[in-house]
Amino acid sequence: MDYSPPITALRCCHTCGRTQDEEVRLQRCVGCFSVLYCSKSCQKSNWKTHKPICRNNASAAANPQVGWNQQLQDLGFSDLTAFTEALVQWLDAHKPALQMCADVAVNKDGGMGSSQSTLKMLLCFLVPRSSTDLPSTRNPSLTFQYKNSLLFNLRDDFIDTSGLRPDWERGAAVRAAMNERYASHPLYAGVLPVIVNVEGFQLAQILYFPHFHPDPTTLTAGPILAAVRRHIVLQDILSLIHGSINEGFPLRPAADSHFSTPALPGRFVRSQGTWQWQQLFSDWSQYRRGQHRGLDKTLVGMKGGFSPPEIMVALKSHAFWHATPRS
Repeated sequence: MDYSPPITALRCCHTCGRTQDEEVRLQRCVGCFSVLYCSKSCQKSNWKTHKPICRNNASAAANPQVGWNQQLQDLGFSDLTAFTEALVQWLDAHKPALQMCADVAVNKDGGMGSSQSTLKMLLCFLVPRSSTDLPSTRNPSLTFQYKNSLLFNLRDDFIDTSGLRPDWERGAAVRAAMNERYASHPLYAGVLPVIVNVEGFQLAQILYFPHFHPDPTTLTAGPILAAVRRHIVLQDILSLIHGSINEGFPLRPAADSHFSTPALPGRFVRSQGTWQWQQLFSDWSQYRRGQHRGLDKTLVGMKGGFSPPEIMVALKSHAFWHATPRS
């Protein structure tokens, strides 16, 4: 089974996760310039998965739409390559939080059964931070802010009218590779397509998240949370997710954690030529007010009375998903 551990560095090999050091210098894919590899062997082994994405990105870079350059410059990016790299690193930084956001959306929409019977797609809206709001270090986890998201039924007419048909067809190989990778995972339910749209720029990007069934080993969390109004619990989860992204404490699982272990807050710091995620503490019980202003602000705004690890476990709980009615 290949349940790859989370990678803490943002600038790393797209295949093995190795970061740049004195012995290894990462090289960009010459086709699309949007991913990095540490060696020819890693590039070759990843080609089957990367090929459709590479061709899509290369086509966009080679054939920019009218007005793109001006749009990008208005957003503070020199060109499409710089924008793509910034977006990819931001998405890597916040992928666990965005995955939770998708889980919340599916839960609110009726649960896993509804999601799988009719294929869903999550539309995420981002807003670029202004140059005055960004730190001088240009921390890539802070380049964009999360605005909102919308889950809707994936329909052929939407794919056609939105102009995403070529991207969707090229993504067939990516979806197939993801299904193959997670086929042996006992909780794997399928692929959830995610469209990322950056306000002020017309180009949308399609990602694919692995979608998992709730963990049956967390049954005990369900009855405890069932007594609380469901929408408050879900709102607290969303508040934690949004805070982690917009207040600068990215949530990520520890490298040696179990699949269902609650994620921890951290920050990205510059180390050895790349941005590395460092957890604020090793366990939520070690949280003390004053360690991170954005985390303090977010936790104060949560109204349900449950701790972050409790609500994150609840989101993975079989009982919570199936014992609560559709809102």
